[in-house]
Order: sequence, then C-alpha cells, then structure tokens
Amino acid sequence: MNASEKEALYQEAEATVIQHFKQKFELDVVITSKELLPEMAVSQIGLKGHVKDHEDQSFGISYDYKKKVTKNLVISPEIEEVMMAKGHDPYVK
Repeated sequence: MNASEKEALYQEAEATVIQHFKQKFELDVVITSKELLPEMAVSQIGLKGHVKDHEDQSFGISYDYKKKVTKNLVISPEIEEVMMAKGHDPYVK
C-alpha cells in the first residue's frame, strides 16, 4: 500500500469514527492518533482520541476498512460515565 492509499484510508477511518460517536453517543470527538495494523493479519486501523475539550474522556477503536465498520471500542471510565448519563450503553451492540 502506498502513502496516498494509506492517507485516504486514514481520512476515511477518522471521518467514520467521528460520525459513529456523533450518531451513537451524541459526542464530538477528536482523533489524536491513527495506526495501520499489520495488513497480513487484519484489515484495520487503530484510532485513539478523546471527547472534544475533555482529554480525560478517552477512547480507542478499530476501523475495518474492508468491511467499513467500527469495532473493538475501549473507553475510559470518564467517557463511560458521560455516555451512560446521556442514556447510551456503550456495551450494547
């Protein structure tokens, strides 16, 4: 995969994750890092970030760029509390 293909996947992953948090949890998030996971093992990009203006409300999530889905959500206790307060259970699929 060349650099421009990788960058296009990063942009797609970031936009999808931001939209996911907005629609599912009513949260505006900032992506702070992106990493292409080993292609021979999985077709995923690992992303980390936090709720806008709340760096303690952090998360990690994967984006499967072949299936076009988010998966493997990992959240801090602080963001879990905010999600639950808004009536969203982050553990329900």
